[in-house]
Amino acid sequence: MPNEAQPTAEQALDVDDRVGLDTFEFDEEPFITVETDLCLECELKPCLYICPTQVYRWGEDGLVYNTEGCIELGGCFIVCHDLGNRAIRWSYPRGSRGVQFRYG
Repeated sequence: MPNEAQPTAEQALDVDDRVGLDTFEFDEEPFITVETDLCLECELKPCLYICPTQVYRWGEDGLVYNTEGCIELGGCFIVCHDLGNRAIRWSYPRGSRGVQFRYG
C-alpha cells in the first residue's frame, strides 16, 4: 500500500476525519456487553444519540452494536444508566487493546 499523505497540524479536520485516523486493537474479552432485551422496552434509547462513532444502531430485531470503532468515552454507559434501562455494561479494554488515538 503506498504511503498516504498524513494531515498536517495546520489542516482542520472534522470529527469523522479524526476518528478515521485512529486504530483499534480488538480485544477477545468483551469490554461492552448489552442486555439487548432491555433495550426493546427502553423509551429514549439514549445510546443511539450519545456515541459519536455510532457503535449502537437500531436494527430490524432491536439494538445492534459493534465495539470495533469505540473511542472509549463511556457516555453510552452513563446515559443508559441515567436515562435508559441500564442495559449496557462497559469497562475499558485490557491493556494495549482498544482505541489508539493517532491525531488530535
